[in-house]
Amino acid sequence: MSIAVSVVVRPSRGLRIAHAGLCCGVLASAAACPGMVAPALCLLSGVLACWFGRPSAIARRIDISGVGHLRLAVYQHNDSALCQLEGATLWPRLLLLRLCDASGKVQVLAVLPDSVAAADWRPLALACRAVARTEINTPTA
Repeated sequence: MSIAVSVVVRPSRGLRIAHAGLCCGVLASAAACPGMVAPALCLLSGVLACWFGRPSAIARRIDISGVGHLRLAVYQHNDSALCQLEGATLWPRLLLLRLCDASGKVQVLAVLPDSVAAADWRPLALACRAVARTEINTPTA
């Protein structure tokens, strides 16, 4: 059975809405805080979370070959790198792919069902599970 998959992962609208809601909740909590320092800290942390904690807005392409090699391509930069799924979290409706390239640079890619086309979700999830199972069961030298 071949696990070859090529999927374009776009930014998740649901994740961006949840992030914006969380930031608004932190900003609104400043009204309930007593004193001067606590509301200022709530406002500061809400603004910093909105600015620095935003999910990435760059589309990526994940290519998984038939033998389990994973390649991540970033569209705006036109580069790609072979990756490994070390430490990935694979849940039924969420894939947190912790991708590590040959140079050791690690990036986390959150893939939700609204990030990919409806027909591509299941093959991608199955291929990631197959690659993760292969990496777990392969002894290191």
